[in-house]
Amino acid sequence: MYSKEVGGNIAKACTHNARVSVKNAKPVCRAVRGIYLERAKKFLEDVVKQRRNIGGKYYTKSTTEILNLIKSAEKNAEFKNLDLKNVYIAHISALDGTRMLRRRHKNSLGMKLKTANLEIILKEKGGLERVEKTEKTKKDKIKEQVKKAESEKSKTKEEEKVKKEVKPEQKAQEKKEAEQELKKQEKEEEETEQKEKQEKTETKKGKEGQKQETKKETEKTEEKKEKAKKEAEIKE
Repeated sequence: MYSKEVGGNIAKACTHNARVSVKNAKPVCRAVRGIYLERAKKFLEDVVKQRRNIGGKYYTKSTTEILNLIKSAEKNAEFKNLDLKNVYIAHISALDGTRMLRRRHKNSLGMKLKTANLEIILKEKGGLERVEKTEKTKKDKIKEQVKKAESEKSKTKEEEKVKKEVKPEQKAQEKKEAEQELKKQEKEEEETEQKEKQEKTETKKGKEGQKQETKKETEKTEEKKEKAKKEAEIKE
């Protein structure tokens, strides 16, 4: 559980029992709270490199721990598809961790260990508006798709009605065209039949002429044979 609730598009991160004192972590959190993510990261990196300070101090241990916490929150923001350019630190705090004592000997305890619970919440500026806009655009696209589908269905229905409701004039024309096609087919069939008959008659005539010629040739040969016989008898 976090000590503060933040609405909108957010990304969270926390560390428990970090080896950092709450006293040193609080001024670092105060210096970074409400700043954009990239600017806060650069500021803390400069503090770690001792280029800048916080109230005349560097707090290197606590700044490095908080910087790691900010980077883990940044990864969560990337996973949630937040716009990192518009992300800022909405909440960051350091709270007391569990109290632990260092063990010196078997029965004696040493100094207290300083621990802190760190938590951070990143928020996207204008995130709700962006989400609403995207949702509106998605809804508008869905509505347009539904309208297109309905219009296409209505067009197809109208075309089917027009096809079914054929005018009597069109029906008469269709009948005439069908009758004409049947007549053409009949004429073509008759012509083909006549051609076949003519061919058959021609073939028959040719065969008969050949038979007559063969008969004439046989008669001539017989006549020649008879003449030759008669001449032979006369000579004898």
